[in-house]
Amino acid sequence: MRGPWRAALALALHIGFFVVSLGLVAGLLMMAGMTFRRDTVGGMKVAFAAVVVGAIFVIGLRAVLRNRVRPRGVPVDRVSQPNLWRTIDQLVDATDSPLPDEIRITSEPGVAIRENTALLGLRTRTRYLEIGLPMLAALTTSELGASLAHAVGRLTGRSKLTVTAHRVLASVQRTVDGLTTGPVKWLFVGYARLFTAIAVTTTKELVLAGDAAAVRVAGKRTAVMALRKSVAIELGWRDYADAYLSMAASIGHAPDVLLGFRSFMDHPTRKPALAERAKQAIADERGELPLRTRVELMKRLKSADKEADERPAFAVLRKPRNAVPELEDRLLVDSLGPRMPWPEVVRQAGAAQSAEKAAQLSAAAHQCGLGVDPTIQGILAAIHRGHGRDLINPVLNPGLHPSMIDQTAEDTLTELLGCTVIDALICARRAHHELDWGGPPAVRLANGRPLDPDRLVRPAVADPRLIPGLHRVLVDLGVPLHHTREPADEPEPSLAGIVSPVQCSGEAYDLLVSDRGLLLLPSDASAAKRLLAGTLARLREAEQEQLSELASRPINELRERSGAQWVDSRDVASARLDQEKAGWSLELDLYLDEYAMSTLDEVRVSPGRDDGVSVLTLGSTADGVEHGDPYHGLAELMGARMELDEPALSLE
Repeated sequence: MRGPWRAALALALHIGFFVVSLGLVAGLLMMAGMTFRRDTVGGMKVAFAAVVVGAIFVIGLRAVLRNRVRPRGVPVDRVSQPNLWRTIDQLVDATDSPLPDEIRITSEPGVAIRENTALLGLRTRTRYLEIGLPMLAALTTSELGASLAHAVGRLTGRSKLTVTAHRVLASVQRTVDGLTTGPVKWLFVGYARLFTAIAVTTTKELVLAGDAAAVRVAGKRTAVMALRKSVAIELGWRDYADAYLSMAASIGHAPDVLLGFRSFMDHPTRKPALAERAKQAIADERGELPLRTRVELMKRLKSADKEADERPAFAVLRKPRNAVPELEDRLLVDSLGPRMPWPEVVRQAGAAQSAEKAAQLSAAAHQCGLGVDPTIQGILAAIHRGHGRDLINPVLNPGLHPSMIDQTAEDTLTELLGCTVIDALICARRAHHELDWGGPPAVRLANGRPLDPDRLVRPAVADPRLIPGLHRVLVDLGVPLHHTREPADEPEPSLAGIVSPVQCSGEAYDLLVSDRGLLLLPSDASAAKRLLAGTLARLREAEQEQLSELASRPINELRERSGAQWVDSRDVASARLDQEKAGWSLELDLYLDEYAMSTLDEVRVSPGRDDGVSVLTLGSTADGVEHGDPYHGLAELMGARMELDEPALSLE
């Protein structure tokens, strides 16, 4: 079954979902009335059953119907951005689509329509058109028009039945994702699977309708180019955020985000590399309607060529010189300090990172137990004596596989020593970091020559016999060999995720997985309350808010709570994760001697098989919920120390 008939069947099923629910309650009430005439006691029993069943359905429906689409990003109105709204009005007329209620600029690399609905998608409350700031930066005006035409064109489709069925499908899937464990989710998931199986083809139909609209409005070549470039933009935005926006955040200053991203995407080195990665991503895509199939179908459509507008997409904004920084301040960097040009951002961020790495090397020198002088000269002497591996050991991940330790120690010592040399030169005003949109910031000496710290330091780290030669080179460069930093403080643990609750020694705990260890906090949620959380929307929201609030707290602050149990990663000898029918169990072998960093009550652990080893056992619960990505964090934390039972719980 294809076309509108399949959509009609899906909508009939969806309407029947409400009708059957209400009909069951109404039928019980009618039975109660009929029974009450002949048998008062029996009628009261049936009426009581009807009230109970009705209450359960009302509570369940409230939990399902409370799902909402929250607005994202920054709204732009007709007064502030008339040109943008005029463009949307023209696209709506050209595609015969409904007009969005709001246009919002987001930080996501894409253009999309999101709808806040009632009755699980049967009625639209508010329609948001979201335009990603990265798209304004990297597309041309014509390509942006094609992307916008695709988004609004999906609101028409082949028929209103198809559009409505897809809207319901999106609402149903969103509701399933929003429900926690409990009877409502168990029942609703079954209905969602049946509805999805019937309505799944509507997604393909609307995507093709959007592609056809993009071709009609912008022309075949521009529409195809916009579709392909959207993949490159998504890849590039991730790289840009990781490599460049992170630098601005580290020093607390706001850069020119949009202009920087445009420079990043247009760089002669980045542009072909991103195009090749996008081409490969398109080739590797799988599914019922991969992007390469969409491109082929678009090429077959009959459409007259359109004259392309090659201006940057942000030209659709009114007074972009003022509008773009204002949007960036409200959207991305409202918590950062005053604006700063990108070259200065890179200069300051590079200096700060070098100083941080130098402090880490100083901390390793103090913690290694070798009595190493933390100056550059002292570090070189320790390496020359063959103590490089022991010197850097305190900062290595204790979960490293034995086969990786030597290479990781060499890489880490090379990085920290190289950054310490750069830090010394920066402090002596003999070097600085320089912006390069084609790769990592380059280090430039005062005389204009580039300096590669890895190439400078690595040979001597790998072969300590070369240390005297490195010493002479550093003296020639003017590196102050007495330079050092105060040892870095113990890094604040970074939370990966939460599992709530888990069982430990017969008691319930919230398990917080960080990159430094595991934290167990006494849980006050009973099993009955967690089951009700899957039924009562308020309890579900309260539980999610509680976990979010817990995740926002610093780990070191949470460790001070009464009853908190801390398992430091450095004390873990080995771990075993077993998959069981009812969930999983995690067994940790710990060294809890006088040098241990963990803080555990003795009653929580049991003696291990080996002398000096204690065992801590954690188990999942049937009503447990997750926040963040705790299992991936657990895999990263334990590394090679983790032994997995087969078939193992997926940690990736």
